[in-house]
Amino acid sequence: MKRHKKTPSAPERQKQENPRQTTFGGMMDGVQWEEKILSTADLYSGQPYQRPVLDRVVDRLVRHWDPCLLTPLVVSYRDGRYNLVDGQHRVCGGRKKNSGKDVDMLCHVYYGLTYEQEAELYYKLDQAKGHLRLSSATKALLESGSNAEIVDVKRRIEDAGFVWALDKPTGEPFEIMSTRAVISAYHLLGGAGFSRMLELIAQTWRGAPGSLKASMLSGMALFLKTYEAELDDAAFIKRLSLADADEIIRRGKMDFSTNKAALRFARVIWDKYNSQQRGGRKLPYRFKG
Repeated sequence: MKRHKKTPSAPERQKQENPRQTTFGGMMDGVQWEEKILSTADLYSGQPYQRPVLDRVVDRLVRHWDPCLLTPLVVSYRDGRYNLVDGQHRVCGGRKKNSGKDVDMLCHVYYGLTYEQEAELYYKLDQAKGHLRLSSATKALLESGSNAEIVDVKRRIEDAGFVWALDKPTGEPFEIMSTRAVISAYHLLGGAGFSRMLELIAQTWRGAPGSLKASMLSGMALFLKTYEAELDDAAFIKRLSLADADEIIRRGKMDFSTNKAALRFARVIWDKYNSQQRGGRKLPYRFKG
């Protein structure tokens, strides 16, 4: 969405124009807001915590346009400009209804929010509406810095040389696009175990996209959780580097003996570890199922 020019208006004068103000506590401690009519030309959007604007959503909004059903835009006055926190699709729809020209829209304008508080507010608003996909919700939480666990997951991913592509994946090597499988692996293994898994994947498959698919991540997490005390990391890297990650996925998908997806791929990884090299210590079957 297009970024617009800054407005020189001062918040003190803005508040005097409309006496309807409220002061919040908690997360919004010291923050005030007011209702205000603003032109869409004065709004700045496209913040990293926001999900991309979807044309199909805008088109649907325009087809069923009813001003009586539109809720006010949520705007934060910060750093001398009006930052659109919530309402990108409504703004685009309003412009489209007006032949592409800017329109005046009712806004709830907040004063005193930090960037991180904006991101947290955006997350809570969209969670309440049920609009956010898990990847978009996780991206918003990261930008807010309010969830220590998610921040730690991202740090460990980057420390292992990977990129967590939550919003705009490119399919390049070392790019992790999965969200749920990543978070589940972190919960299953803990921080140190999660980092160990990422290092094994990085050194074994060198960032190959197939090795970073959700199925591989879930299989690796279960495999490592099952054999964490027995596994020789150097032997794993040596043996599994001879195996193609995409082949592991194909074999796992052909296993109909269990409905546990992670187990299907963990079994293939276990089999590859034991069969890729003659001799050497083999791992006994310890999976439950």
